[in-house]
Amino acid sequence: MISITNRAIKSVWQDFTPDEMILKMMETFRYMVNHCIRIGLKNDSTTLKRLSNLAYHELRQYDILSYYKLHAISKAAGILSNRKQSIKRGIATKDPYLKKPILVSCYGFKLENNTFKIPLGNKTYLSIPLNNYTKQILSDPNIDINSFTLTLNLISISYSRIVDKIECKNTAGIDRNLRNLTYGNCEQVIQFDLSKTVQIAKNTKSIVASFKRNDFRIRKKIYSKYGKRKKNRVNQILHKVSKSIVEYASKKKEAIVFEDIRHIRKLYQKGNRQGREFRGKMNSWSFSGIKKQVEYKARWIGLPVIQLSKKETNGTLTLCPTCGKRLQEQRTSRELWCNTCQRWLDRDVVAVMNQSLRGLSRFDSSKGDASETMNRNTVKVSLILQVDVSKSLFPNLGFDRTDTLYHQY
Repeated sequence: MISITNRAIKSVWQDFTPDEMILKMMETFRYMVNHCIRIGLKNDSTTLKRLSNLAYHELRQYDILSYYKLHAISKAAGILSNRKQSIKRGIATKDPYLKKPILVSCYGFKLENNTFKIPLGNKTYLSIPLNNYTKQILSDPNIDINSFTLTLNLISISYSRIVDKIECKNTAGIDRNLRNLTYGNCEQVIQFDLSKTVQIAKNTKSIVASFKRNDFRIRKKIYSKYGKRKKNRVNQILHKVSKSIVEYASKKKEAIVFEDIRHIRKLYQKGNRQGREFRGKMNSWSFSGIKKQVEYKARWIGLPVIQLSKKETNGTLTLCPTCGKRLQEQRTSRELWCNTCQRWLDRDVVAVMNQSLRGLSRFDSSKGDASETMNRNTVKVSLILQVDVSKSLFPNLGFDRTDTLYHQY
């Protein structure tokens, strides 16, 4: 049997305070990136190859290792490419530039005696002692260190490893909502309560609004402090949910299917006849945050992730997963009625069922066998597990069965 392998990438970071020499190098790197951006804008160049040919000799005026010149060109190419994509989507953009000093390289560094060494030139290195957590991760013999990034307050080290792809025979969809997240397929559905993230965002907004100091610098500092606290608290909740989902999917050998809701922010823009409070609440929804966390954790263990297209996502909330007929919506609740099957269905459950079926169709068609997908349409009963984020589902996954509510549809 041939095993399929992929390279999974993660990063670890720790606090770091640069000295005067490193600060100078970081500023030089920023100047080089902005120089390359100006060259790219002047010559309408966004590809790395063309920008390298145009900019590399222009960077001779900077007294720094060639390692960093190459990465400055790469960083500028990425910024220019993102600008080009924004223009294609019709988003008005200004001329970009790198605002904060950083230092990036994938060459020349060393890891010796639990110390990370960064090349400075003339065969000299900056030695950064690693904390226990970073040492534990980087001491794994199965990983390869790819690159490092220095900022004004931390060092981030990227590492990777080769993982065997898990052979999945089933799929499960994820439906992201403001107050809950639903995961499952036609066999079983689990709902995670995320209402605490809404309360965190509401409390943060209330705290920030209570400060009346008419000083922009003070307000900016306060907003930054409470904004970071809100982000950290929400990310911790999403981390627990994403970890549970990936562990459960790995145990069941289910490929994870995501819907395409990339442009949902447009529904809550100013001018859409919605209240300011409602727009603020909906725009605080971290729908992409949970997706990023699930994706990188799934790839780290070799679990497949399927991204549906916009066309494939259409109808996941309006079609019955059993008969395929259009469902009737009851506006006073989140339930949908199917005239053919003569039953009520929760709209979140309908969404994950349809996502799993469409993901399974693509999953099986890539293998040349879609018979299982057709058979799945006969499933009429789904078991729903409603779980609080702070509770557990199974002992080995960090859930407690006694705190789980079971509902039969």
